[in-house]
Amino acid sequence: MGITQVQRLSAGALKPLAALVDDLGLAAHFQGDAMLNGIDPVIRSPHRLGEASGTAQLLIGIAGAAVWHARTGKKTDIAIDIIDALHYLHPTHFVQQQGQPILVDAEHVEVNDIFLCRDNRHVMLEAGPPYMKLLKGYLNFFDCGNSKKSFAREVAKWDSEKLETAMATAGLPACRAFSREEWLAHPQGAALGQVPVIEIEKIADGKPVPFQTPALSPLQGVRVLDFTHVLAGPRSTRTLAEYGADVLHISSPAYPDTFAQHIGVDVGKRCAYLDLRNADDLVTMKRLAARADVFTNTYRPGVNARFGLLPAQLAAASERGIVCMTANAYGHSGPWAERPGFDQNGQVASGFAWKEGEPHKPRFSPVFYLGDLMTGYFAAAGMMAALLRRSTEGGSYHVTLSLTRSAMWVQELGFLETTRQASLPERDSYPARMTSIDSVYGKVSFLAPPLTFSNLALPNASRLSPYGADVPEWPA
Repeated sequence: MGITQVQRLSAGALKPLAALVDDLGLAAHFQGDAMLNGIDPVIRSPHRLGEASGTAQLLIGIAGAAVWHARTGKKTDIAIDIIDALHYLHPTHFVQQQGQPILVDAEHVEVNDIFLCRDNRHVMLEAGPPYMKLLKGYLNFFDCGNSKKSFAREVAKWDSEKLETAMATAGLPACRAFSREEWLAHPQGAALGQVPVIEIEKIADGKPVPFQTPALSPLQGVRVLDFTHVLAGPRSTRTLAEYGADVLHISSPAYPDTFAQHIGVDVGKRCAYLDLRNADDLVTMKRLAARADVFTNTYRPGVNARFGLLPAQLAAASERGIVCMTANAYGHSGPWAERPGFDQNGQVASGFAWKEGEPHKPRFSPVFYLGDLMTGYFAAAGMMAALLRRSTEGGSYHVTLSLTRSAMWVQELGFLETTRQASLPERDSYPARMTSIDSVYGKVSFLAPPLTFSNLALPNASRLSPYGADVPEWPA
């Protein structure tokens, strides 16, 4: 276990990070060095989980440092410890309210599992934390009780591909467990294999929008309209808030996320309600979007098409050019582009879970999460890179990502020999550095920031508003 080994970007030791920096066009703007203190394995897994998360965090830091350099001329070095990086692969597990753990707890929902089908293949079902609409959908589909035994019995009556197709028709998340090789040969896997893990497309021309100076933080003055739910999207915008952006989260009073999700990902934001089925609320939403610098979305395409909030429409109505971010389960082209899915569906479809469980039943990441957090971090870095492009080139940009593509990227880092990992923990049992804020919910604690900077102090993004507590307006 090489926890103490230092890997430096300047020494060529962080090649996956260097490739992402080049892909996002950040190399010319980042003047410092980046360091990962440690090397995998640090947890029992065939995947490089610490390095994967550390790379994503360092990429965020590099993007923020590049913007900081553009605004102030100052350069900074960045470092992260591999254990802090591992913790940040599942930060929701560390959230506490008044000293009590507040867990999303999706791993303990009865239907959220990998079940064996009649043809001896496995299928992954998931209803989220749970979301009652999805849970009722599964119960009605199978006409069974809400227990793991009942779901296993009913799934065993189906052949895997037929069940997967029937679930898709019913609008329920489900996917077969593929090996990596099978997934890359699948039409959806092949489509994802052709796109980068973070894709940035210029979708409209416009005049450059230089960052305001002077600045106290990289994203000071940047307005982010957060139309996301679950974990990946809200995590990405929490990150932007941590770098100084003014983030306004919009949700419907009829469809809020759970309390555990909320306090885990909405720190640093203002939170307002808008019911887009109401004509006046939709007008307000579009007015906010026209004045926003960033619009983030993780709802399915039909929602945004219904309300006129597709990236091309937002770009056409924008006052200065806008960065739109869209993240989904399986990618933005191919036969599965509109299928619903969660983090663990991406693990199972991509071959990640197959490798984790080899040679037995597929299984999830040893910290349960993977795609949600990796995608959220990649999205934050991609949005900052697009804002940097807007500052010099002008125009509007669309940043696209998917949970499954993020899982594929982790596999692209290469695999570790698990037979030599007997001394490593099966779960993340390392001590964590924590921080706390005082909020309307009392004392809320969560992981301390994972990155250290030599010449940049991030603002204290400590606001935590209940859903609907703020007005849907930009501050003067």
